[in-house]
Amino acid sequence: MKKKPWVKWSGRLGKTVLGCLLVSQVMTGFTLFGGSESKVEAAEPLVVSTWMWNPFVIEKDQDITLQHLMDQRINRVYLNIDLDYLAIDYSSFIRKAKAKGIEVQALGGAPNWVLPEHNKKMYEFIDWVKQYNNSVQPEERFTGIHLDVEPYVLTQWRQDSDAVIGLWMDTVSGFAEEVKADSDLTVGIDMPTWLDSIRVRDGYGGMTTLPEWLISRLDQVTLMAYFDNADNISQSVQDEINAADRVGVPVLVAVDTVNSGEVGGSFFNKGQVLMRNELAAVVGSLGDHPSFEGYSVHDWDSWMKLGQ
Repeated sequence: MKKKPWVKWSGRLGKTVLGCLLVSQVMTGFTLFGGSESKVEAAEPLVVSTWMWNPFVIEKDQDITLQHLMDQRINRVYLNIDLDYLAIDYSSFIRKAKAKGIEVQALGGAPNWVLPEHNKKMYEFIDWVKQYNNSVQPEERFTGIHLDVEPYVLTQWRQDSDAVIGLWMDTVSGFAEEVKADSDLTVGIDMPTWLDSIRVRDGYGGMTTLPEWLISRLDQVTLMAYFDNADNISQSVQDEINAADRVGVPVLVAVDTVNSGEVGGSFFNKGQVLMRNELAAVVGSLGDHPSFEGYSVHDWDSWMKLGQ
């Protein structure tokens, strides 16, 4: 992901059926997560999620934002933690979201959080979320922490990728251990789909891929399959989703609506209908994988600007 405001710190048949219904939704307005869901009672609902990097929407116009989320059938939001906003802003939004069946997870991260001189920012972020949850009512709490740390954009990666990979692994394992030490919050991360060739020690005397190592230490993973067609999206996640199947960790497959400047890498100029059709095809392609949980769209602001 690019150009985001970093946190300021001082046999699933049912899912295949749902994939077909996504196409129907585009054409007829069929509601997946509303009243018509009873038509596929045997199906397990897809997770549909998005990233909210700019939390100004929780300070004002909360009801309008929640209505827009429901219009897009979203049932999970990764909400950026920005200390310029009051805890009451978060608690009010989460309470209203949960009442509408929308789960809210705390979002934070920066590429340099893997570096020793900046790693403490991650622990401060975790501590803030825990303190917040302990200070509010159950219906106002975050259900998990979603970490976006992408160290491959750092200069240090180009200089010594092996060293940075080691720091990344330490960061992810430290993240999971710290969150789980005294909470039941779920832990998840964003991960690109091109890490398959990187081999690391598995901790048991053997070797594994970096994706499988990372996935096995988490409760959920979002795979950033940033392409604008179903074939490329589905093909790009094959190794990761197979690894997730093996270790029993649910994954979401994510697409982008931001103008990344990469040809074929975003739906920013493709429109909502095309994106939903391609996502329906992805669901149909991946729905038989036990680890496949749904999809995510990056990010909320850009998604709302997407034409039809």
